[in-house]
Amino acid sequence: MNWTKRSAAAAVTAAAIGLITACGAGTGAGHDATTAPVAENRPIVDKGNWPLATPARGLAKGLSLPLEAYMQSYEDTVTLDRASRALQEKCMADYGIDLQLPVAGSTPPPNDNDANMERRYGLTDREAAAEYGYGLPDALTDQVRQRMPDLTEEQVGVLTGHGKPTSAGPAAAPVAKPAAATYKGKAIHKGGCVGWSDGRIGRSAIDFQLVSELNGQSFTQSMESPAVKQATAAWSECMKGKGYEVATPFAAADIVPHAESGATQEEIAVALAEVDCKEETGLVAIWFKEDSAIQNKLLAQHRSELTDSRDRHVKALAAANKSLAG
Repeated sequence: MNWTKRSAAAAVTAAAIGLITACGAGTGAGHDATTAPVAENRPIVDKGNWPLATPARGLAKGLSLPLEAYMQSYEDTVTLDRASRALQEKCMADYGIDLQLPVAGSTPPPNDNDANMERRYGLTDREAAAEYGYGLPDALTDQVRQRMPDLTEEQVGVLTGHGKPTSAGPAAAPVAKPAAATYKGKAIHKGGCVGWSDGRIGRSAIDFQLVSELNGQSFTQSMESPAVKQATAAWSECMKGKGYEVATPFAAADIVPHAESGATQEEIAVALAEVDCKEETGLVAIWFKEDSAIQNKLLAQHRSELTDSRDRHVKALAAANKSLAG
C-alpha cells in the first residue's frame, strides 16, 4: 500500500529537507528523488507519464473509492508545487538571491493519490504484468533529473528558515538549526521563503492526515471481511493450482523478487498468475465492494471534517492558480 499518514504541511517540510540536503552537496548537481540523468530531446515534464485519476485498464479499470473525492491528486500537487516554487523564487530575489528551483511534475508517482487503486489489491493490470512483472514502467523508473541549486548555509536559512540538515548518525533523522534572524540586514520570514510562499496560497492550512488514516482503516478492515477472506482463499487455491503456495496477493511478489535489471520470466509468470487468479475468482471486484462500503460508513461519520479539509484544499488551489496567472 502507499498510504501517507501525515499532513500536507509535514510533506512539504520533508520535501524541503530533501531539497536542501541535495543543495548542500556542494556541486550543484543534486537530483530529484532517485531519477535518471536527463536524456537528449526529453521534455522535463511529460504529462503523458502522469498517473490517471482512475485506472484505464485491467481489473481495476474505472474503479474509484468514495474517499478519493477528498484526496489530493497528483495534478493538484503539481499545481501547488508550481505556485509555491514560483513564489519562493520571487521571495529569494527580494533578498538578492537568484534561485531556480526544479520544475514541478517531472517525477510522477505510479498512483494518482493515496488510494493507490492501481495496486491497492495487488497487481490488476495484466498487460503491465506481462512486461514488467512486479516492477514499474520504464517511464517511472527512468525519470528526468534536474540540476539542483547550490546554496550557502545562509541562503538555505533564507529559503527554509533553518540551516542545512545534519545527521548525528546513520540511523538518526536529519536535524536543522534555526536560521539567523536576518540576511544582509533584511528580516527572514518565519519558515523562510518556503513558509512564506505556502502561507500566501494557503498551502500550510491543508491537512490530509484524516483522509489518509480513514483510507488505511477501510483497507485493513475490508481485508478482514468474510467476503474478502473467502475470495482470497479461493485466489490462493487458484495460485496453488498454478504451482504457487501463497496466502495473499501481497505475498506473491516475494516468490520471485524483482531484480533491478528488470523482470525475469519467472517473475512475470507469477505476476500473470496473480492477475489471472484474481479475474477467475472475482477478488478485485469483491474487495472493492467491501472497501467502498466501509469507506461510505467512515465518510458519513467524518463528513464535516473531510469537507472542511477539502474546502481548504480547493481554496489553496484557487489561490495557486491565481498566483500562477499573475
